[in-house]
Amino acid sequence: MAASKIFSITGSASAAIAYIANPDKTENGKWIDTFMCSQDPKVAAKDFEEVSRTGTGRSTITAQHFIVSFQPGEVTPKKAMEVGAEIANKLLKSQYQHYLAVHTDREHLHVHCIFNSTNLIDGKTFQTHSNQGKVSERMWKMLRDITDEVCHEHNLSVIKHPERSKGKSHWEWDMNRQGLSWKA
Repeated sequence: MAASKIFSITGSASAAIAYIANPDKTENGKWIDTFMCSQDPKVAAKDFEEVSRTGTGRSTITAQHFIVSFQPGEVTPKKAMEVGAEIANKLLKSQYQHYLAVHTDREHLHVHCIFNSTNLIDGKTFQTHSNQGKVSERMWKMLRDITDEVCHEHNLSVIKHPERSKGKSHWEWDMNRQGLSWKA
């Protein structure tokens, strides 16, 4: 079943792009796709920074990172790339630079997409356009809905009742991973 998550990147996106472009995870760069930026991770980060400098936003968030994970054996790398690109196109509407990579180093294939927080059209931030208002209008909800829609179109499984699950914030998840209590 496809599971998705999204989180913000503050500071430079350079390290995050370098991580998802890792040749050991992408079969030597075979499973990388970009929109309005270079496939070279260092140059892509500079491309992001160049667009961000022309933007109107004052946010410390420079990029967003979403991940879509598939059930083991459910997709091929080619299919994961196709689905990931379709999700990125529906979510970003060709208004944000993005760097997309399929990681094949685990039993479950997963797609990483890092996209610039500055809109190419009007220079405003993604947060201004897509992360305000009611919970139903927030970016993680939009990502989950788009992921489910695209996966249904491709006959892939989705989480049946996501509203019943207890989601964790990235901070909560990280504290749990470290063996610490977020309540303390």
